[in-house]
Amino acid sequence: MLRIILGAQLRRLREASGLSRHEAGDRIRSSESKISRLELGRVSFKERDVADLLTLYGVADEVERDTILEKAREANTPGWWHRYHDVLPNWFQTYVGLEESTSLIRTYEIQFVPGLLQTPDYARAVIRLGNPNASQTEIEHRVELRLRRQKRLSGPDAPRLWAVIDETALRRPLGGPETMRGQLEHLIAMCARPNTTIQIMPFRFGGHVAEGGAFTLLRFPEPEVPDVVYLENLTGALYLDKPEETESYLSTIERLCVDSATPEFTPEILLDFLRKYYRTPTATMTFAQHGGTVRTQSCRLPAAPQTKGDFHAILPTPFGTRILIGNVLGTGESAQEAAAAALGNFRQLASNESTLPGLAERMHSVLAPMLQDDEFVTAVLLTLREDTAEIVCCGNPRPLLIREGGVLSLEALPCYPPLTLLDFGDQWCETTTVPLRHNDRLLLHTHDLMPARDERGHAPPHAERAAALCADDPALTLESIQAALLDHVASGLGLPMTLLLTHLERHTRQPGTDQAAVQWTMQPND
Repeated sequence: MLRIILGAQLRRLREASGLSRHEAGDRIRSSESKISRLELGRVSFKERDVADLLTLYGVADEVERDTILEKAREANTPGWWHRYHDVLPNWFQTYVGLEESTSLIRTYEIQFVPGLLQTPDYARAVIRLGNPNASQTEIEHRVELRLRRQKRLSGPDAPRLWAVIDETALRRPLGGPETMRGQLEHLIAMCARPNTTIQIMPFRFGGHVAEGGAFTLLRFPEPEVPDVVYLENLTGALYLDKPEETESYLSTIERLCVDSATPEFTPEILLDFLRKYYRTPTATMTFAQHGGTVRTQSCRLPAAPQTKGDFHAILPTPFGTRILIGNVLGTGESAQEAAAAALGNFRQLASNESTLPGLAERMHSVLAPMLQDDEFVTAVLLTLREDTAEIVCCGNPRPLLIREGGVLSLEALPCYPPLTLLDFGDQWCETTTVPLRHNDRLLLHTHDLMPARDERGHAPPHAERAAALCADDPALTLESIQAALLDHVASGLGLPMTLLLTHLERHTRQPGTDQAAVQWTMQPND
């Protein structure tokens, strides 16, 4: 980018001196075409050539000369992306350099979710599709590059990203339903960022102005640098910077924004896609973890209202199996959007943030700005290891430990302020470690707003009743618990709660292995 800025500055100095490119080329023992490439920022600068040109253009002030020569030295310094030269073609290196310096990125995509908005799993699927013969190492290196580019959006001088995504890209199940669920949840979370605007061009609109396909328009903070339009094809890319060319694309992106659904409806549209095309499967999903498996199974309580704000997720990570369970509380109608944002951020951060307090802080920073005044988010975050559970409780009811036919409440577990009301200055949450034994079960739950009465008319908390049922019959399924609870539900229910039951089984050591396999079985009832 510095090359473009420096080139534009040299062009203005040449034009002010009344010299042609041919005359300037003679001065540095080169050609007219070399001067043209220098002024367009397409080649590196030799400090001696720049000094000779400054003398030719009549720049005698030492401060001005030193400033321009320093720019020339900086312009020749390789950017961070050069260490990805093995997977980064020359024609795309230019784009990454421009992207690093831009103040506004406007993009239209018809085939894929834009790269700056992709999750790691979705990016992996896209890269594998375009590079079918690449090794796993190369694919991961390409994914790393894409995620490194995304850091620009959360940096101190982050640009504004305004993306229009065709419905086609969101309906094409790249990587499978689970990958698409994570991707759509991530897009919902990104909608909450102040520097990110996402619009969707729906099928129902029919034809539209972007008949030429995907493109990206880059704008820069320096007034002397023109807008750049980036057009990519299978084997290269085209960069347009002439006003008569870029103005046409600017008009096109403006029209696309007018014709697409407005940004405030984007989370609702994405949630509708999640429900229609990528709903949580009822079949068991299995992941390798500690030599065993993690299984999840879900079903929905029939009493769940439309504005339900409960959420939960279970993910294998390098730090252990991580669990999130919580609720959006308040009287607002955006509970589902906030719940989806919580899930999207958890999926993105759980594998990258080593500590649970750090994970809570990063989720807080994204969720807090998007909530209405009367809403807040409670949550429990866990990391399950081989024989312990690390827990942070932020305003959510504490888990219940079911052990040897009894129900134990984890009273020693501190309950910090809700996730979105944390005061990082005076009070900050710490991880509590709970030892687990063979056949222990943890019952995690959200706020109990459904009273349940026994045959004597007593109304114990709903979660305690569920835990007691589990303790009485270790083989009891959550479906049976659900049926038993609903039999005792009073009329006029508020929000139903989410139950998440974990069961630890430690097996005998297998011959030829270093450690026993640990199997966590998780059955969420949402």
